[in-house]
Amino acid sequence: MNHNFPLCFEITPKRITQDNTYQSEIRKEILQSQQQVMRSLTRLASNFTFSLRYYYNPDQNPKIKSYLLLNHPPESQTKEISEQVFSLLTKGKLSDFFTLTPQTEFSQYQKLNWVNFIGEILKQEEFIEPQNYYLPYFFEANQANDMSAVYDVINRSDKKLILEITVQTYQNSDEKQLWVNAINQMVTQLDTVNSNSTSNKDNLLSTTLALYQKYQQLYPTGDLFKYSIKALAENLGDASVVLNTLIEHATKENHHGKQCQIVLVNKDKPGFSESLQATENVDISTAIEWSGWQKKFSEMVIKEVIKPKKIGVDRFKDNPFSKSSILSPPKALNPAQNQNQPTEYDAVLGGSPLAKFSSPPPSRIIDLKPLHRLATSQEISGFFRIAVPKLTADTSLEETTKTISEEFTNGFNIEYAIAKYKHLIDEDNYFVGIDQYGKPYVSNWKKIPHRIIAGETGSGKTNFIMSVIYQFLYANPHREIYIADFQAGLHYQFIVAKQPTVKIVTKLEDCANLMGKLWHEHEARRQQMLDYGVRSLAKLEEKAGIKKPRSLLIIDEAFYIKNAEREVKKVIETHLNSLAAQSRVTGIHIIYCSHTPTSEVIDTQTSNNMGEKVIFRINSRTDSMRLIGEDTALNLPVEPKGRAMYKGLDGIPKVVATPEVPDDIWE
Repeated sequence: MNHNFPLCFEITPKRITQDNTYQSEIRKEILQSQQQVMRSLTRLASNFTFSLRYYYNPDQNPKIKSYLLLNHPPESQTKEISEQVFSLLTKGKLSDFFTLTPQTEFSQYQKLNWVNFIGEILKQEEFIEPQNYYLPYFFEANQANDMSAVYDVINRSDKKLILEITVQTYQNSDEKQLWVNAINQMVTQLDTVNSNSTSNKDNLLSTTLALYQKYQQLYPTGDLFKYSIKALAENLGDASVVLNTLIEHATKENHHGKQCQIVLVNKDKPGFSESLQATENVDISTAIEWSGWQKKFSEMVIKEVIKPKKIGVDRFKDNPFSKSSILSPPKALNPAQNQNQPTEYDAVLGGSPLAKFSSPPPSRIIDLKPLHRLATSQEISGFFRIAVPKLTADTSLEETTKTISEEFTNGFNIEYAIAKYKHLIDEDNYFVGIDQYGKPYVSNWKKIPHRIIAGETGSGKTNFIMSVIYQFLYANPHREIYIADFQAGLHYQFIVAKQPTVKIVTKLEDCANLMGKLWHEHEARRQQMLDYGVRSLAKLEEKAGIKKPRSLLIIDEAFYIKNAEREVKKVIETHLNSLAAQSRVTGIHIIYCSHTPTSEVIDTQTSNNMGEKVIFRINSRTDSMRLIGEDTALNLPVEPKGRAMYKGLDGIPKVVATPEVPDDIWE
């Protein structure tokens, strides 16, 4: 059968029937199989275009569908190439993990009138003045990226969205000659600047020179791809969060921290229509670009723009931005000749005339511009990845990707959670919530004694505290809970009225006294453990018959502590720091709750001992990044309430739906 280009395959994961012991090995195999397929595809033919796309539509089932599209110039299409590509994708190693189903049409990529914004990821570029350096940074690929985090972020959208990663084997020899010459001349000129420098070591110069030496080594002879990494979306926020998440997981951190930039455009901006058309045609457009190329020296000759630092009267000579610095054809050239083509020169070596040889003309900064759209297979490998869903032994990958928990979508209350997950709740464990696939997450007081809860007003943080209190008493109704709420205790009046082991303080002075009481209790418990030579409360009960249930301290709206009188504030913070550092073994646990627990609100020493974080919607990207290492808490939905970013023992942030706790439950 002859398969005409473009080829389109829908990608669906297969069932994996391995137990948890082999999950990491399986995921590693899946990632390796993708790299092998990409290398094999590039060997089949030149000028191939591969486009990996995640298409999200809230009205389809499943909401996310993954596709691989391949295109080839019409003049070079052959039946043999088509058959080889088809067999590689449907019968090769990748088919062990994914089913690639040929599609007879892909109209969803040709009816894009719903797209209002396009965001593109580009290499980070800089023009650094007054040195006039142009720096196109490399991508530093994260080979462990399995796209699962990106997949999860896409799945939270409520509008249509396409994430597209397209690469095209690079075949432009004329353009290549220009940037190869420009790289060589840049290295030569930077070496000259370096050798003429009389000052101390110039770190910026060293960085720039090392960057171009790396390009000189890898790009002229390596296999290169032109790339396009973009999100097409109905709203700006969706495009931004998906691309930022992709950057975070597809690249590694490096010392300069500059690998990628995002350029966002709407329908009215230059480059939008060209980029949209490229998506429709399974092609790459370079119309969306960094605005920095408007710099006036980009059209100038490298050796005229980049010069050793002048001193003395030389500072007033040869203004680098004079008209004479703009590249003009060498006099030896015929004006009709292309100014960027090699020129013939007479050469004499050792007193003997040699034959004429070709030498490149002076290169311009603009000749380096193509570098920002090129990448090696190693650089692009962190981006060009088929998402690997989280594997389970009893659920197929396909089922996992298609099933969104009804509880996650519609919400659920604490009574439902207790009925369904009571086997997970005991004196050491409590139920946090479920993820979008219905998987429950449980926290452990032994392993994580203290936690931070944050979120803007009305996001669900107080409700979550109610859930923890309910389960804390459900496991053992005799355990004591102490609440410091500086808003008159309004939220907790139902609990205090009905539960005799729950105590509350609403004034800062009373909070200081409470902290002193808890510290004395901690000291008494520790002394008993020393007296009986044990290291845990369980051993104390076992050896001496002394039972000391866990106690829970909850500090709500903690920012009020910063406004306390000096001595009161000192007492609270001193005891709080000490308990956070030492009370795990004595079974006194802390929940610290604030709208945004910044360093101005919570002492760093205390914060460092808070091993678990439950972060509801917050309005600061900085706070989200600081608390959980990513900005996803900024994009949690307003409705339904109770959605949070949970960061527990594994240190990986995940979205969970927490149970609702109605007031009448305390009856």
